Amino acid sequence: MLENFVLLLFIIVLIGSIVLKISLVLALLANLIIFIIYCLIKGHKLKESLNFVYQGFSTCKLMLFIFLLIGMITGTWRACGTISYIIYNAVKIISPKYFYVGIFLFNATVSLLTGSSFGTSSTAGIISMTLSYAINMNPYFSAGAIISGCFVGDRTSPMSTSALLIATITKTDFYNNIKNMIKTSIIPIILTITTFQILNLNSLGTIHNVDLSSIKSDFNFNIILAIPAILIIILAMFKVPLKYNMGLSIIIAISLAYFFQNMSLNQILRSTLLGYVNENADKSINGGGVISMAKAILIVGISSGYFGIFKNTDLLKSIKLTVNSLYKKFPQLFVMEILSIIIACFSSNQTLSIMLTYEMSRENIEDKEKLALNLSNSALLNSMFIPWNISGRIPIDTISAPIGGIYFSFYNIYMILVNTLADIWANKKHH
Repeated sequence: MLENFVLLLFIIVLIGSIVLKISLVLALLANLIIFIIYCLIKGHKLKESLNFVYQGFSTCKLMLFIFLLIGMITGTWRACGTISYIIYNAVKIISPKYFYVGIFLFNATVSLLTGSSFGTSSTAGIISMTLSYAINMNPYFSAGAIISGCFVGDRTSPMSTSALLIATITKTDFYNNIKNMIKTSIIPIILTITTFQILNLNSLGTIHNVDLSSIKSDFNFNIILAIPAILIIILAMFKVPLKYNMGLSIIIAISLAYFFQNMSLNQILRSTLLGYVNENADKSINGGGVISMAKAILIVGISSGYFGIFKNTDLLKSIKLTVNSLYKKFPQLFVMEILSIIIACFSSNQTLSIMLTYEMSRENIEDKEKLALNLSNSALLNSMFIPWNISGRIPIDTISAPIGGIYFSFYNIYMILVNTLADIWANKKHH
């Protein structure tokens, strides 16, 4: 009874923060305090309860450090001109005849480089949507193509913190998970490209007077600027640990900013920590830096504290019993899809959705690699379909697109449908 009341309170606080537009970080912190009070009521000492929180936090320490590195990358790549160079050249080759496919592939490429749907939407996404409005393309289809591209990297990039979170909590090999994710995404990507091209057949958009000069206005452009991005991919192929991979990319980006873009060390440090700011450059190029990841670090840090409490108490026991019975009756991925969608409705962020879905499912899926893959095909992808969940809301708001655009994210739709149907088919054959 107490457990149900605490969980109800948890949901009320989260929904209340959304309705009243109170910071999600404050809501998550309030819920952490509620969970600690629950531990005290159940007879745990304060020190023990805080230790539960620390245990949960400890599982994500590496990931939080990676978040810091990603923040540094988003600042240094902007400062040295890497992002501007890639965007400038990619936009030039996008044709109106293949516009939706073009911006899907463009955003997918950038998201594979950055590993972030938020980061991609705030760079390539803004450029793509600006082009869409400029040449009078359908804003819903354009938004769907952009968000689809954003989630390709959010799921399968070696830079993805979501993929890293899944590897961390399931205790599986990060690069092996990426390989499995790529295998299961081939058919959905083909279907996504086909669908967007069909939608493109009746489009009348033409590129005219699209000014790209502002993107390169304050940079010395040269192919050498692509090195920090290319290096990430090459080192990932050789399975170089992510922190070293990213660290080297940051060092090279800083060197390019100093020697090639003639920035002072003070300007580079400011860009690394507080984000790149240049009034002369295109506004979509500004931003990034460690400060841009502060909210994500707080959300993941606090949410990971829940994880320790869930693991060491009976807070989720009654719900787990219900979930366990469903796993015995239905295919695993099907149950996980339904479960993660329900969780996404009240968790308000992708991180918490992944962690709660894992906690509810881990006892039912013994194969850790399959558990990791199932999480990447469910909780990682479907939380963005909930309009108040920041997983989809932030990217769609960032690109100034209608909220309905999230429902045209065919990559997410096909990933979920194809893999769920494949799991149901495999389950039938097995039985």
